[in-house]
Amino acid sequence: MIRSRSLLGAASALVALASMAVTVTSLKGSGTPRAEPMIRALPDSLDQASGFSPDQIKRAYGLTASPYAGAGQTIAIVIAYDNPNVAFDLAMFSAYWGLPQCGSTCLTKVNQSGGTNNPPSAPSPWALEAALDVEWAHALAPGAHILLVEAASDTPPDLVAAEEYAGGHAAYVSNSWGYPELAGESSNDAAFADPGVSYFAAVPDTPSETQYPATAPGVVSVGGTELTPWGVHPWPSGGGGCSAYEAAPSTQTSISWQVGCAGFATTPAVSADATGIPFWDVASGWWGTGGTSFATVLWAAAATDSGQVVTSSSIFAGVV
Repeated sequence: MIRSRSLLGAASALVALASMAVTVTSLKGSGTPRAEPMIRALPDSLDQASGFSPDQIKRAYGLTASPYAGAGQTIAIVIAYDNPNVAFDLAMFSAYWGLPQCGSTCLTKVNQSGGTNNPPSAPSPWALEAALDVEWAHALAPGAHILLVEAASDTPPDLVAAEEYAGGHAAYVSNSWGYPELAGESSNDAAFADPGVSYFAAVPDTPSETQYPATAPGVVSVGGTELTPWGVHPWPSGGGGCSAYEAAPSTQTSISWQVGCAGFATTPAVSADATGIPFWDVASGWWGTGGTSFATVLWAAAATDSGQVVTSSSIFAGVV
């Protein structure tokens, strides 16, 4: 069983919701929205990783150290564009930390329709996001199969198509990206609501802002905290708030009114560390990163290890 208090450190999901500033986000700009990865990364070193090791993260959140954690499960990572070096990056990351190697039977990369014709190469933020997500999904669920689904672009139609493929081929789906909320977003909610599938999505790395798909009712929205040697502290860059368009599911209605969201969905539902996370990229070596990108992967991997179906409803009902 996933223990919410263990995964959240000292702060429970309800405390995170009650303490955050909640405001309704208005539509930004016009035209076709474009998603952004939630990664926050700075180049670190060519040969030495800094920050938390996989073992330290596992101990901090009570995750199993078994090299078979997640065995028999598939965790899908949805991303935009293609990272052609992701398998090599994962091999280097795994060798550095002494993790089981993840070969072709462990990592599968497909396009948004499940084919092998790669989309265009990713611009830097998306390529780094793919590396971070895949490396840490393997670090925290080393026995699981990783399905990397690469959308043809960062626009909603392509990302939703990738999401539909992911939900049809994995029980756990991680989304470390989002785009500003807009009217009509609920028409895509079904892509994040397959029965028996656990969906996770990052809230923005900007205070008091919301984004889709974290606001979708079938998604566990993930925010950030700061893990330190002295405990878990609020992360000043963490976002979240009241959805502008999505009604709160029945399991969240009372919480919605308590925190001032007037019956609209509240985000985040849960949180985890958003600082001090290293990952490897072949072009430039080690990076130091965090943000809700990592927190989302951590929750998805922990759920994969448990084998449980984890939803926003089960989180708010206190059954995980």
